[in-house]
Amino acid sequence: MPLIILICKKFSLYDYQNSRKIHSGNIPRLGGVGIFCAFIISSLAFILINKEDNFNHILPILIAGTIVFIFALLDDLLTLPALAKLIVQLIAVSIVVLNGFRFKQIFGWTLPLPISFILSFCWILGVINAYNLIDGLDGLCGSFSITTIITLGVLYSLTGNPEATLCFILAASILGFLCFNWPPAKLFMGDAGSQFLGFMIAVFPLFCSDSVFEYNKFLIMIVITAFPVFDTIAAIWRRLRDKKPIMSPDRSHLHHKLLNMGYSKKSALYLLCFLQVLLCGSVVISYFLGAKRGMALLLESTAFVTLFFSFVHYTNRAVIAKQLNEAKNHTAETKSPDSTEENS
Repeated sequence: MPLIILICKKFSLYDYQNSRKIHSGNIPRLGGVGIFCAFIISSLAFILINKEDNFNHILPILIAGTIVFIFALLDDLLTLPALAKLIVQLIAVSIVVLNGFRFKQIFGWTLPLPISFILSFCWILGVINAYNLIDGLDGLCGSFSITTIITLGVLYSLTGNPEATLCFILAASILGFLCFNWPPAKLFMGDAGSQFLGFMIAVFPLFCSDSVFEYNKFLIMIVITAFPVFDTIAAIWRRLRDKKPIMSPDRSHLHHKLLNMGYSKKSALYLLCFLQVLLCGSVVISYFLGAKRGMALLLESTAFVTLFFSFVHYTNRAVIAKQLNEAKNHTAETKSPDSTEENS
């Protein structure tokens, strides 16, 4: 990471401000390169040293993840058209889904093949872009990612899946980045980092596992990715309602609303991290409760996130209304002396 910072400074590879960015100053933006390199090198070293033949089937994920990373990195450097990014993401998703990585059942109901393909395609594409959109506050995307990946690693350890090792390798890679991204950030992950992490988080749960995990797998992923996914759904609805392009940036994401409500950057980060840890804890507990009772806990966790988003939304709307009213009153007060002078 320090080497990446030096390279970014030498070639002026900084994250520039736009309507949804809240940082100031020149911040290097290629931290995703460090996350990707740390994960790929460590994973290949582990596979070669331990001669793990069972890991041969992860090659489609590594290849597709590399494709997502490379084109996201090009976007960081060159700013590619949105359509080009979508096509590349579709290619990467096709590689993993056509190699058998897809949701095969929900709550014990075996999904028909067309529904399985459509659901898996939409899931992976949605999560890639959800983690890209949530990356607007120091430490936020990295914190969401590392807690989600560790939770998957714990679940895979409990079920005896060897893929748990890959989860912990990726978590360690993110931790190395967070040391430089924790506020005040010295390094940003950029689209290369957020899209790569979103892709890996979306596909890691698609390995086959035991019956309890498989029964609630889709709901488990909804819970531990709830903040980025719900925030993305809200952003899409907001832009469709306002007749704006879906990919247009704004300052109405969850962290922007918390800041507008009076939270500092650090307090907003700590609050969201605390709630994310609670959600991840509920997921692990749900595994020990079994399929049916675990599903009930997961549904309660989903309802909690929904209520939290609703509370933040309406509180922020009330704050905005108050700000507009104060601004209107202030304008009226500043105009009143002029009006008095004119009448005199």
